Amino acid sequence: MAPTRPPPPHLVGHGALVVPRAGFQLERVEGAADSTVRVTYGDESALLDVRAPDASASPLAEVLPGPQTRAWRIETASFVCAWPLGFVLADDPDGFSPFVLAGPEGALVWVSGPMPRDRALPVENLIDEGQSVRGVADAGDNVRVDLDYVFEGEPWWQRRYILAWGKDDVLVLSAQARALDEDAVRAAIDGLVETIAPSQLN
Repeated sequence: MAPTRPPPPHLVGHGALVVPRAGFQLERVEGAADSTVRVTYGDESALLDVRAPDASASPLAEVLPGPQTRAWRIETASFVCAWPLGFVLADDPDGFSPFVLAGPEGALVWVSGPMPRDRALPVENLIDEGQSVRGVADAGDNVRVDLDYVFEGEPWWQRRYILAWGKDDVLVLSAQARALDEDAVRAAIDGLVETIAPSQLN
């Protein structure tokens, strides 16, 4: 059975709440105001400055009043987290996560859940065939595992966090990248872990 598709996330900040539709890509624009994002659907793309007087008339995304924060944050029905620099915020084509963060050379960051704790733990539940464990770290009820594997002849790395979420559930935050890009992608997922919190949308 196909997974139930999560609703698109909201992008919040700069006095606005941006609600994209399914199939979206959002990215920061180098050289533009921080309140500007590029919105893309397939071959259709446009710049959107949420502080512009006509922002609410955008045909590519719904723009509503939002918090007056200087930094962009991603908000879903379950959680809110930072939007790491250098990553495109996009719809998950497989529908398993509310979004994916696409980075350099095929790097990805995504969040799964909330899900029952026993789906993710023990950590062996999250290790795929061909992956070897580099290290496991526990911090209270939370667990982090780093994995190494080879993809198309190149060394790749994956980090997965299992975060306690409520009484019996967890969130699983995952990142993967070529070993050459590991440092930047590690910073991105660690930033998500530091900023993730329950959503106010419910």
